[in-house]
Amino acid sequence: MNEILELIKQLDGVGNKAAKKIFFELLTSSQKRETFQKVIDTISKDFKICERCYFYKKNNLCAFCDDKTREQNLICVVSYLSDAQKILDNNFKGLVHVLNGELNFNKNIKPENLKIDKLFDRINKEIEVLLALNLTFEGEVTAGYLASELKNRVKKVSRIARGIPLGGVIDYIDDETLLDAIQNRKSLKKKEQE
Repeated sequence: MNEILELIKQLDGVGNKAAKKIFFELLTSSQKRETFQKVIDTISKDFKICERCYFYKKNNLCAFCDDKTREQNLICVVSYLSDAQKILDNNFKGLVHVLNGELNFNKNIKPENLKIDKLFDRINKEIEVLLALNLTFEGEVTAGYLASELKNRVKKVSRIARGIPLGGVIDYIDDETLLDAIQNRKSLKKKEQE
C-alpha cells in the first residue's frame, strides 16, 4: 500500500491524506477504478504534448499552433500547461509557449532545464512576447531573465498587468501589490460629450 501511495503522491498537489483517500476510493469502487482507467487510456491515446509550443495536442491538433486565425506575431509565455489552458479559456488571440516551470536556482532549475531555447527558436524581430508568468519570486526571476534575453531579439517584450484584483479591498492589500498598482496605473478615458 505504501508503494502505491508514494506513486499517487507524485501527482502535483496530492499529499499523504489525499493519496490515501484516492487509494481507498479506487480500492472500494470498481466503477471508479474503471472510470480512472478510462481516463488514463484516453489521455494515452488522444493527447500528447505539442512539439512547438509545449501545450497539449488532442487528436494531433494543438489549439494554438494549428489555429491559423491566431495572431502569429504575438506569443504569450507561461510557466505551466494549466496557465496556458487558462489563457486559452480567456480567448487570448495569439500563440502560447509553455516553459514547463520557472527558474529556481535553489532547486537547481536553470534556463537549460526549461523550454527557453525552444522559445528562442520561435522568435524574430516581428514578434511581440507577452510574459504571463506568476507573480512569485521565481516567476519574477524568470520574467527578468527572459526580458533581458529577448529585448534585442523581438519587436516588443511586455508583461501582464499586476495590481489590485477586482473585488480587492485596499485595506487588505499588501504593500508591494498596492505599490505595483500605483506604479502601473493607467489613465481613464473621458467619455465623449454628446
